[in-house]
Amino acid sequence: MRRAFASSIIAAAGGAGAIDAVGGILCNTRDGDVLVNEIVRSRDATIFQGQDEISSGLDVFMTGTSKNGVRRGLIAFDFDEKDFPSDAKVECAEIRLHASEQKSAMKLTLHRITTAWKTSGKNVIHGINGGRVWLGDTTWSYTDYPSSVWNSEGGDYSENVAATKVSSDNNIHSYGNTLRMARLVQEWIDVKSNPFNAGFILIGEEDASPGRYVKYSGAENAPTLIPRLIVTYTSPSQGKEHRDYTAYLPEVPVKSMQNTEEAQIGAAAQFFLVFIGGILFGCLVGFAIWFYRNSGNLRKESGDPDREPSVQVMDSEDAPPPPIQQIT
Repeated sequence: MRRAFASSIIAAAGGAGAIDAVGGILCNTRDGDVLVNEIVRSRDATIFQGQDEISSGLDVFMTGTSKNGVRRGLIAFDFDEKDFPSDAKVECAEIRLHASEQKSAMKLTLHRITTAWKTSGKNVIHGINGGRVWLGDTTWSYTDYPSSVWNSEGGDYSENVAATKVSSDNNIHSYGNTLRMARLVQEWIDVKSNPFNAGFILIGEEDASPGRYVKYSGAENAPTLIPRLIVTYTSPSQGKEHRDYTAYLPEVPVKSMQNTEEAQIGAAAQFFLVFIGGILFGCLVGFAIWFYRNSGNLRKESGDPDREPSVQVMDSEDAPPPPIQQIT
């Protein structure tokens, strides 16, 4: 008997009820040749630049810039063996997020996290700040406070952009329908999501002026607001034959630096080199002007035979007295 894996009703993580499917924006969930699954079991967190003992993992997560530094949002979806058949082939993957608050439009990029992290889910963001870290939280330095740390502060993630979304007035933000993201979700399905699925990190325009950020509703919110990973796939065992799907959005070639500290160090080094170069150039120009203005005197003092004889002019007070004439 064929086992059904896709329907319009999705079991909520840890819940006794069910959550209605909402459908995709980037992925065509109305295509009759594919199956659809919307994963709603997720965890999220925010890490705060330079704050090793500040965390947040409840209600909302945010990314962007603030007067107190950069914020980065983390999101991971949990799979299990019941979510997809063994012969599932992912065609399209899309993350759907609800923006509860956004300040100024900015470009947002989604990157794969490469190190496992945890959250206690206890601290709520107040304004643009988190709360005192709890055991098992992730922060700017820690993946699991206080026992494990990131290899690079600010999170370990792939420089390749999995997907991108430009923030707008629309409060639904979708990331996905790229070949890179489809392959990534396929990998997580093939290994049953554990232990390789550490989710994604959201990076905003971190070199922009402070006050450009977005807050997303977390897993604790109403069913229509929670994060979703929407996947369309084929499965011969479920009556949907594999096919060549090519309707992907273009890959984003831009690679971001691993963390803001590195970007700041690079910018400082570049400024220093430009500054020193300017000083050296100024010295060379000054020497050239001095040499030009004094080249005539240098030629005369060096014994040039073509120079005019010098005439010594004596002040009247320095002139010798006239000779005394004797009267005979």
